[in-house]
Amino acid sequence: MFAAIDPFLSGPLWTTNRVWPLLLHARLCDLRPRFRTKSIGGCGFRAVARNGRVLLASDIFLSELTGRLVRLRLQTWHKIILPGDPPEPYGILLCARTLPHAGNEPHYTTRLAASSEEPFDLALDVGGGLRLEFHRHTA
Repeated sequence: MFAAIDPFLSGPLWTTNRVWPLLLHARLCDLRPRFRTKSIGGCGFRAVARNGRVLLASDIFLSELTGRLVRLRLQTWHKIILPGDPPEPYGILLCARTLPHAGNEPHYTTRLAASSEEPFDLALDVGGGLRLEFHRHTA
């Protein structure tokens, strides 16, 4: 069931829980080094990771996500490879919706890293030897 997404996720939040889709609140780092803006669709914006396997859908421009608190939903990205074929699991769809404030909900901070000496809760491979790491935020 997770064959299409397992190569892109690591960390205890993924390996111990296996909750899918995964929902969490996070303060995002600058994603522009690893994501390219693709298009504006309907009332949202899309960008794809440099590895081509992570699609980011958000309610604001990629450049405006830096430092913002968002509600994230990680789910399987289904894609049609050839015309007439049914959609197949392809990668990870990362939906980001901005939140007005943090409230009392625990959330994560993110950073792009090649590797981490400090423990992380979740890491998402975004290509080029980098991953998007999620670290539990402590106040």
